[in-house]
Amino acid sequence: MGVIHKPLELLEDNFKKPTGFYGRLVGHLMTVQHRTLTDWTIDQMGIADGDDILDIGCGSGMALGLMAARDTTGTLAGIDYSPVMVDLAAKRNAAAVRAGRMTIQHGDAMNLPFEQASFDHVTAIETFYFWPDAMRGLKQAHRVLRPGGQMIVTLEMSREASGRPSLVQRYFGRRFTERSAREGLRIVSGADLTGMLTEAGFTGARFVAEPTRSLGWVCALARKP
Repeated sequence: MGVIHKPLELLEDNFKKPTGFYGRLVGHLMTVQHRTLTDWTIDQMGIADGDDILDIGCGSGMALGLMAARDTTGTLAGIDYSPVMVDLAAKRNAAAVRAGRMTIQHGDAMNLPFEQASFDHVTAIETFYFWPDAMRGLKQAHRVLRPGGQMIVTLEMSREASGRPSLVQRYFGRRFTERSAREGLRIVSGADLTGMLTEAGFTGARFVAEPTRSLGWVCALARKP
């Protein structure tokens, strides 16, 4: 007899690599849940028209669409570890894909399928938790960025959570942190992120945080020399 999973457990398990029906459901849920976080991230980036952008772990493609609306002449690329998410992202951004402004493909942050110095921005929004080797992923991003290009890592759950946590932070923060400890999920602070970015060869690493938002929003940014 196989293992019986509760619906909530199936959803949580699908956050890492969405598959099948629950994977598509997770994709739609993440689109709704992460919209304000993504808008906030894009505000930090300072995108200029004509910039070329890579989104690592593009999910259902919502961030790509929002960035394309601000960057009307640049090219955008998305990769995701989940074929289900690649399909959703391609459908969501079908017009940009047909126009040749956007490419979306199956890919892995540990081995980015792009030439060096290809992008002006590389984003990782709500995906850094799942990277099996953080430094390798950051060095891959460094490789595909142009000199002066910017790396952006955004997390909805971090160690920047408010010193006076809300009920949501107290309940979900403890639950997710305990689950993450068992499964190897990476929960970090802004200082942790800037330290890793510097170690990976970036300069000017900094972070902005919204400790009272969700489970402690944090966005770390740095540039390739």
